Amino acid sequence: MPYQHILATAPVFLLAIDDDLRVVWRSETAARVLAPGDGVDLRAMMDAASVAALLEARQNLLPGDAPVRLLASFPGRDGTSRKIAGLVDRLAHPGGLPLLRFTACHDARDENWLENLTLAEEMLHGFAQTSSEAMWCIEFSEPVDIGQSDSEIVRQVFENDCHWLFCNEALTRLYRLPEGLDIERQPVSLYFPRIPENEAFILRIIKSGFAVDNAPSTDYRHDGSVRHMENNVRCGISDGYLFRIFGAVRDVTGIRQTHTRLKNEVEKMRDIFAALPDAILVIDRDRRLVAVNPTFETLLGWDGEAFLGRDVQSIINLEQSMPGKRCWHGCCRQCWRALVKTESGACLACEAQIVPIGEEAPEHFVLSLRPVADEITLAAA
Repeated sequence: MPYQHILATAPVFLLAIDDDLRVVWRSETAARVLAPGDGVDLRAMMDAASVAALLEARQNLLPGDAPVRLLASFPGRDGTSRKIAGLVDRLAHPGGLPLLRFTACHDARDENWLENLTLAEEMLHGFAQTSSEAMWCIEFSEPVDIGQSDSEIVRQVFENDCHWLFCNEALTRLYRLPEGLDIERQPVSLYFPRIPENEAFILRIIKSGFAVDNAPSTDYRHDGSVRHMENNVRCGISDGYLFRIFGAVRDVTGIRQTHTRLKNEVEKMRDIFAALPDAILVIDRDRRLVAVNPTFETLLGWDGEAFLGRDVQSIINLEQSMPGKRCWHGCCRQCWRALVKTESGACLACEAQIVPIGEEAPEHFVLSLRPVADEITLAAA
């Protein structure tokens, strides 16, 4: 059997194309797909993108060069186009100029699989690109060996060659890239540097089995400003190697700044609370001690931490000391003189003041105790 016949009848979509983009030979599989007739002019029948791709291959490929991948739409027998993915290379032709060869595995029984796959990819890409949530994917040209120690995996994540595989428009806005600058052509380290916070971020991914939600990282915008992020992350792993890290990120810098400011204010208030010369007790409606300052210990001798949760009625009678027998847990500030029991068993005369926290049925109250200097401490009965 002649070799040409073997080639022609192979279940492969195979075309030989001259420099004018005319089909000079086709396999039987290709003949069942393409528009009939010899010398089909692809320039006139293919879409502009496919023609441009073939012309680029004609210009850049030399005979013997490795084939390149090509996705092109070819004219079908029924007049509709057929999108086919294959390889194109350049062949020396004894009778003239080199020819382009397009080779693909094509199943005529399921011609729409590639179109369906392409449509699904376009839909997913479009959804990700237009999402308001910032999405990203990092691909490692030099895969990370996850069989190593955690510290070695972290090192490889930051040192192995990698690049952005995908970043959507929301991420571009988040990093505030200048108009027209493609983030996918920028170094990953420009926005995600190797700093202790990000090493901890990668370590958390590792410890979580390479899938984690709400993981904090520290990223840089294009102008160098620091942003605090939270990430939902997943990883692509094959044969013990990490190939991709991808996820969605949100900027929580404002929340972190508010949290830090509130934390500093709380610390400042604690310092002020501790410096007050009066004994300060925070109690609930059941008279249980909720919080206390250090003066409570130095003035009365009680262990403040041990006293938390106890009824303060055991050291000061709130129920009988209100002027006019008013209820102590009202909505008004009340002042009176009271005897307060110390840890030694003595009673210390104090000016007492109780103030509700909040309005309308408050649940907590601040009780302050100031010793009365001109009165004598009495022995407990």
